[in-house]
Amino acid sequence: MNYRILIVDDEKNMCRSLEILLESETNCKTSSVTSAEAAIKTLDRTDYDLVVTDLTMPGMNGMELLRYIKEHYPQTQVIMMTAYSTVQSAIEAIKIGAYDYLLKPFNDDEFLLSVRKALEISELKNENVVLKELLADKEKKEFVFVADSPAMKELVFKVEKVAPTNSNILITGESGTGKEVIARLVHITGSANKSRFIAINCASIPENLLESELFGYEKGAFSGAVKKKQGKFELAPNGIIFLDEIAEMPLSLQAKLLRVIEEKTFERLGGVDTISFSSRIIAATNKDLQTLVKEGRFREDLFYRLNVFRIDLPPLRERKEDIPGLIKLFLRTKRLSDEAYATLLAYDFPGNIRELSNIIESASIVARGNTIKAEDLPLLKREITVGEGTGLKVEVNNGFAQIENIKEKFEREIISEAIKMYGSLPNDEIAKMLGTTRRILEARMKHYGISK
Repeated sequence: MNYRILIVDDEKNMCRSLEILLESETNCKTSSVTSAEAAIKTLDRTDYDLVVTDLTMPGMNGMELLRYIKEHYPQTQVIMMTAYSTVQSAIEAIKIGAYDYLLKPFNDDEFLLSVRKALEISELKNENVVLKELLADKEKKEFVFVADSPAMKELVFKVEKVAPTNSNILITGESGTGKEVIARLVHITGSANKSRFIAINCASIPENLLESELFGYEKGAFSGAVKKKQGKFELAPNGIIFLDEIAEMPLSLQAKLLRVIEEKTFERLGGVDTISFSSRIIAATNKDLQTLVKEGRFREDLFYRLNVFRIDLPPLRERKEDIPGLIKLFLRTKRLSDEAYATLLAYDFPGNIRELSNIIESASIVARGNTIKAEDLPLLKREITVGEGTGLKVEVNNGFAQIENIKEKFEREIISEAIKMYGSLPNDEIAKMLGTTRRILEARMKHYGISK
């Protein structure tokens, strides 16, 4: 790993000698400044793993710089140097968070040993931060995956083939089908499973904030940018960036994303330093990107960059063999009655897996005892087409009442049209033409308020 070290000392010769020593004995990249104020400006522009600073300097001293670093960049390690050591200053420095406190003049071996140990601590702390976030993410969102249907077994085969590669992936499918679950399956199965998986919903972040969320920003880049912030693309080296609802990304940002994918580099907002990008991109959408490309709402070149490997996730109604397994996962402490189970199996789930999960959660709350009955299930709205070619749709729930309403609508329209066309004829003849009796016709006319 290439570490970055910043040396801070008001003596230029001291800065230069330490830079030469570090560059000759380690693989670290070094920089130096001659004041704490300059160090702060440098730290706000560039990330450093270690700061080696003198204690006594004109203006802001090393102790004040240490406090600033620990407040703003807590993962950065600090080694203090001084020619005028006191027990009190050493204790204060360690309390604030310095890794080591060296008394000048020190020998090269002593200095290099302290630097190497400080960098080991820095790496361990960074790994610990990533691990904590991964564990928190795992606790927050339990990984759920069921593949009992032929369609999903075929999909798993595709994932196993593409996961070890570094190819970008486009996952398509209706809302609620589990596109993020498939992206996480790629992460778990592939070589990046020890790196981070960062999910970003392009539709949930306001357009003016999305760029800074993805690529970060420098201090002062815009109003409110009081300190530097790393973007998501910077936080997952060799990991996976999951861009959900990619179709909602603004065209202007699509152009920047395309350049990042092509050049494998980017800059923070307001920054000049080029940052390398090594993560894999998995994008997902419930829209037809090719149609959006034709309409000029999505960049064609970006589409082809993302669509290297395509995974089409079928809706739940096309893989009903997965429903029993999903029910088992979502039920947890409850059980379903046979009638409730049959009701769920017969339902089409227009909201897909998300709807199934919500239905079971809701039913678990209202159910009396440990068994969910059919009456505990929320109203399952399911439409059916009435009559071949009519295009009329009726929900199964309260369906007969709806059919009566449709029947009355047609009846009213037919009688009204017949009276318009043949109103001069006696009611007997009009009724005969309609296939009914005069008494029924006149009763229906009265009911609908139709008169000649």
